Amino acid sequence: MVSRLSTLVALADADDKDALDDYVEAHVHGVVDFSRDVEALVLDPCYRATPIESAARELACPIEWHGGFALTTAELRRHPSYRGAEFVALGVSLARSGRLDPGVIGDASRTGRYDEQALKRVWHYVARFGTTELA
Repeated sequence: MVSRLSTLVALADADDKDALDDYVEAHVHGVVDFSRDVEALVLDPCYRATPIESAARELACPIEWHGGFALTTAELRRHPSYRGAEFVALGVSLARSGRLDPGVIGDASRTGRYDEQALKRVWHYVARFGTTELA
């Protein structure tokens, strides 16, 4: 199994695709024991002191924080060809005070009013062009 995984990772590393389009996806068919199977749950800082953090703290694994990403609508509008103008428009419509971060996108997702794949593409903009300085 390890050699097959190494081969897949090598193939993913060898091409010139955007990192957000180039990954190895795994499906787990069975029970995940957070105390044994999960090294850490990494959260965006926009979830500090929220119900998301509270729920995560109840899991039997450590919580870690990454630097976070946030994107202004001005920067978002500069890249319509990355995922498409329709996702730029969606991101602009979701933004709060001209700013997007994973929390804004998560809130939109929880309303059930938006296509999840469309929100994923908006998140790609945040991950690709966002900055930790705004987070």
